[in-house]
Amino acid sequence: MNESDNSLAFGRLAELFKRTLLVMLGRRPISGSYVFDAPAVWQAIWASVIFTFIVSVYPGLRTGIGVLAANLILQIVAVVLMVLLFAAILRGAGLADRLFAFTVPFLWVENVQHLVGGLVQNLVIVSGDATMLILITPLIFWTVYWLWRIGRDQLGRGGWFATGLLFLSFVIDAGLFLFVQSRVQVPG
Repeated sequence: MNESDNSLAFGRLAELFKRTLLVMLGRRPISGSYVFDAPAVWQAIWASVIFTFIVSVYPGLRTGIGVLAANLILQIVAVVLMVLLFAAILRGAGLADRLFAFTVPFLWVENVQHLVGGLVQNLVIVSGDATMLILITPLIFWTVYWLWRIGRDQLGRGGWFATGLLFLSFVIDAGLFLFVQSRVQVPG
């Protein structure tokens, strides 16, 4: 990708979302689909916050503004913490020069999963049909595979190294989620 439009405009985020879907469908290579630099990482981070807001508005209005605020804070803290830990690990492994080539597509695959999964969850809330959550299962496996593959291919250290980074991202997300759930009172 030659252009480096790091805006958060709807059209730009939609284009990056589409490119990520094409990467995940095997229709487009990772290389050339993203800009690998610090502003692109921040764009992906802020996109994750925007997507979190989109999928949290309806549940947040039903359960209280505190839940919406907690979701947004949780998202920014989790993603920034994950990127900082990735940077430290990659620097320690002698892969600091691959940080952006790994982090940008990793975050965008997470963004796709987060937005699509969140929209399905909102559909479940609106319809009241919890069996529709089964739609998220293939999405989870598909995104886990791509997150792992990005780690393996972009870092060139093999599947176990990629698995460790993927596990770290899950630990961060789960740990912060449990922390917020224990602190925020959700009305019944």
